[in-house]
Amino acid sequence: MSAIDDAIAAYQASLEQVQEEFVNDVKDMEKEGLSATEILGILAAIDLTTYLAEDLGANAAVNAYMAATSNILDSLPFFGSITEAQLVALEATQRSTIVQYTANLGQTMRNEILIGTSTGMSGDAIKARLARNVSLNPSRIDAVLGTTLANYQQAVIFSMAQDMPEDTKFWYVGPLDSKTRPLCRELLGVSPMTKQDYESQYPGVLQDRGGVNCRHSIQPVSSNKTLVGTRNKARKEISDLKSSGKYKKPKTLKQYYESNK
Repeated sequence: MSAIDDAIAAYQASLEQVQEEFVNDVKDMEKEGLSATEILGILAAIDLTTYLAEDLGANAAVNAYMAATSNILDSLPFFGSITEAQLVALEATQRSTIVQYTANLGQTMRNEILIGTSTGMSGDAIKARLARNVSLNPSRIDAVLGTTLANYQQAVIFSMAQDMPEDTKFWYVGPLDSKTRPLCRELLGVSPMTKQDYESQYPGVLQDRGGVNCRHSIQPVSSNKTLVGTRNKARKEISDLKSSGKYKKPKTLKQYYESNK
């Protein structure tokens, strides 16, 4: 698994534990004889951020995510200059983002538990209700965190490349497999280009790459033979699609939204 995949798995495992403890705390209050009205009052009054972090252990989820930012840095080739101040700023932004996101998920949990408690649902029924909530769905969390961490990785890369000449060429780097989107296959198959060329031919790709939860990045050219092999394989797949009449020119996220205004 990649550093991003590891972080998401660890975050989700911690979040599941938080949900379990949240529901158990409510059911413990019921066992102690508190009425539904009293429990609802307590849930409404608690400092949710502190409760999540200190009582339910949500800090573990945040720390798992933040550990990934260090792992991403360790896995990147350092080809340019980036200051400590830039890295600190990028990391601080990531921490602020994940803390706020976790707090928002906690608010969603509280709302669902409030509904379940007020209607007399059992603990298992409340947990099932939580599992059905779109915001708490693992695939949704995977998409949000995967996109955020990938964007962080790309921001670090572009920060390192900021002092490179304008004619520096970049590869589109990442896996080519059954999950690869048409746009990413297209980009994997092109020859290295400058950032200006990318933006001209694929508007918005420097910001969005392949879209939500994209597994690819844009990096300065190297002589890596694996990248050359991936490019040739992508070109062969595109050629086969064209020969079979199944090829359709893919759009970037920016092109897609602008064409649907």
